[in-house]
Amino acid sequence: MHNQGIPLRIVVNDFLYMELNEIIEQKVSTFKERLSDKSTSEKKLFHYNSVVNLSMRIILYKEEKANSLKVKLIGFFDEIESCNYHINGKYESSLIHNKYVLPISLYLFKKENFLSNADLRLLTVIGVGIDVILYFLVSGYIYPIFILLFIILGVYRRRQAKKDGKYATMFW
Repeated sequence: MHNQGIPLRIVVNDFLYMELNEIIEQKVSTFKERLSDKSTSEKKLFHYNSVVNLSMRIILYKEEKANSLKVKLIGFFDEIESCNYHINGKYESSLIHNKYVLPISLYLFKKENFLSNADLRLLTVIGVGIDVILYFLVSGYIYPIFILLFIILGVYRRRQAKKDGKYATMFW
């Protein structure tokens, strides 16, 4: 059968891309449905908002690394289904996060400038550092100008990232 000049590998990858994306969309739908009656604190154990954001963004990529991460995401859904959507606490939740969710987060941090809690903390530390340097170099008084500016910038960036679906962190 003639494939009209399309290399077989690309056809196979596109088929894999479509199939994985369909599985993820179905798993996300089940995930949302199963957790809909749980409290916010219970949802945080499943990293509910982060998983939803990551799922919707990872399906946009076709490359091999993204496909391996999609398989990992499906593994996440399979693991929580196997334990019947019951996680015993933050320790177990963090193990699941680090195994399945974190690699996808790191990939999307590079690809799409996803944000996490670390971003606001880093901006706060930079602001404190600049204010301390100014204290020693310019005057004997501390003016918390840069810490306030960097905190405002960080809060704005976080709010925008949440709105755009580009925010992921543990227990969110």
